[in-house]
Amino acid sequence: MIEKIGRFEVLEKLGEGAMAVVYKVHDPDIDRTLAIKVLHKKRCVDKEYRRRFLREAKAAGNLSHYNIVTVYDVGEVEDRPYIAMELLEGTPLDEVMKQEVELSLIDILTIGIQIANGLDYAHSKGIVHRDIKPSNIILMPENNTIKITDFGIAHFEDQNRTQQTQMGEVLGTPRYMSPEQAKGEKIDSRSDLFSIGVILYQLLTREAPFQDNSLATLLYKITTKDPTPIGQLAPDVPVSLNHTVNKLLKKQPEKRFQSGKELAQSLTRILNKVKEKAREHEEPRIIPFRIKWTILMAAIVAFTMILSITFIYKKQYRAMTNQAIDYGASLAKFIATESAVPVLSEDWTSIEIFVHEVGQRQEFKYLTVVDYQDIIRGSSDHQMISKPYKRVDDGQVILSKTGDVSIYSKKLSDESAVFEFDAPIMFQDKEIGKVLLGLSRSSLQNVAKHTMLMMIMLMINTIAAVIVVAYVLAKRLSEPINILKKSMNEVREGDLSCRISRERNDEFGHLFAAFDRMAEELEKRLENEDSSNQV
Repeated sequence: MIEKIGRFEVLEKLGEGAMAVVYKVHDPDIDRTLAIKVLHKKRCVDKEYRRRFLREAKAAGNLSHYNIVTVYDVGEVEDRPYIAMELLEGTPLDEVMKQEVELSLIDILTIGIQIANGLDYAHSKGIVHRDIKPSNIILMPENNTIKITDFGIAHFEDQNRTQQTQMGEVLGTPRYMSPEQAKGEKIDSRSDLFSIGVILYQLLTREAPFQDNSLATLLYKITTKDPTPIGQLAPDVPVSLNHTVNKLLKKQPEKRFQSGKELAQSLTRILNKVKEKAREHEEPRIIPFRIKWTILMAAIVAFTMILSITFIYKKQYRAMTNQAIDYGASLAKFIATESAVPVLSEDWTSIEIFVHEVGQRQEFKYLTVVDYQDIIRGSSDHQMISKPYKRVDDGQVILSKTGDVSIYSKKLSDESAVFEFDAPIMFQDKEIGKVLLGLSRSSLQNVAKHTMLMMIMLMINTIAAVIVVAYVLAKRLSEPINILKKSMNEVREGDLSCRISRERNDEFGHLFAAFDRMAEELEKRLENEDSSNQV
């Protein structure tokens, strides 16, 4: 094994590919352990290839991005070009994909966003990678950070140069090639985006979108065939992510995302929705404030209305009952007074005529006049005249006594409810008979039912109005709470630039302003800490 490459002390051989061999080396100038990639001797025969490799490696060496491996030096040793870069302790993505443990959807999206951001930066500097594949994506052990490596066949886009490596030359790993790359046509940054689509498809489904043992057939599929829909292989993948990957795998470059920035923005939107949904599942089940507030207000109003309606109904029913009793007692006393003389003189014909006339002028259920021997002498039911009177006390309840008149509540044989007024017929302070007057309670009950129905309708309408108003107000109150919650989650995830740009002349406005001041102060502190660390 080579012991030294230029000033670099070789520690061990890390790997070897078709184009180059990679060593772990120590750079005594900066006292740092690095990785160095040296071009194979057979690749160095072509001076133009060697010159182009160095030019493109130097261009890649100018890239400085968090998601791109840092190149420290580019040069030649014994006519063999090399690239000295940072030594990565992570795991190539292809090795991760071989493991049984599947990456979560959040992990996959995070990886996709980082690849898109890294390549967008390289593309902005005129560098097209042309060999994006899982083995060139290193997954670092901390926070799923990725590093893009191996710009060995990268093309440096220079408008002042002809594209010597583009036309008719197929470079890259076949399975991850774009259609235009597979056909040896002119390629640009959108070719790398197609390769990202292949990687995302494989991460989501654990299958490559284009597979075949024959290279010719594989290239044919890449250029002409559509892959199996992701939904058939991984039904749980969000529809929005399906659309994003499908757009990346379009055959025509103009139908894909036009930049890594566009792709990163699309994946970030999906990631935010996935995280929000995950948080909703993690958070304990709660009754939303707008629902809880609405139910509480409706329950309070309903309880108050029920108490009020019950109280009013009872008061009104009692008042109507008392009015009916007063009327019945007065009528019974009047009939008893008018019947006194005929009863005393035993003028039963006059009693019958009087009862008949009263029945025509007044509405009552029944009217009975009984003499002192308890013989019915006048009745609204003519069949009962001259028969003995027998009081039936079954179901009879005495309600009150007004003067000499006793008032009963009873049910008749036909189940109809009546007020019965028992008024004595008096003559010179002696009871010579009695009048039994029955007034139907059905009218009173109908009025009471109608009143209750109207009050119930009023209660229902009132509660409905309270529910609507309470829900709308609670929803308006919950909106700023949700805004603040979302903003706090964004700060928690590291976005200290988040601000709530809403002006409100209330307590929520003060709360939003306090949040903005807090986020601004945190951002300043972080910047000061970064500055101190750099010093």
